[in-house]
Amino acid sequence: MGFLLLASFFPFVYSNYMTDQSMQVLTTDIEKELLNIIIENLDQAKITIEEAQSVAKEFLTLLPLQDQKDLLEKLYKLGQDHNETKIMYLKYAKPIEEDDRQKKLALMSEHIKNGQIEHAIAVAKGEVNAPQVSKQ
Repeated sequence: MGFLLLASFFPFVYSNYMTDQSMQVLTTDIEKELLNIIIENLDQAKITIEEAQSVAKEFLTLLPLQDQKDLLEKLYKLGQDHNETKIMYLKYAKPIEEDDRQKKLALMSEHIKNGQIEHAIAVAKGEVNAPQVSKQ
């Protein structure tokens, strides 16, 4: 009975706020995963209904998620405040960071192929305004 009340905190209606379809899917996956974590912790009497509702409410305050970086920052914060949710950050951080690393490597490779070593170095340093690839 408490599960139905808890489930009502996750309306799954954030698509109007996000422009990236992949972020919509990711947000829905995270909502479902958090709900499963909460239910599991309730079943094992690790948290109370009030604590479960608190976690759910705090998660909802983090929405909408703007992008993957925003997602990781918010999941990290949630994990700091609610130990039972740390596993979510760990699950998503590695593949997101690996994807970012691969994109940077590909961009650096293109800059090097085009003879733009300085641009490749800027990407490697993580400079915010690193130039995009321009074909010469």
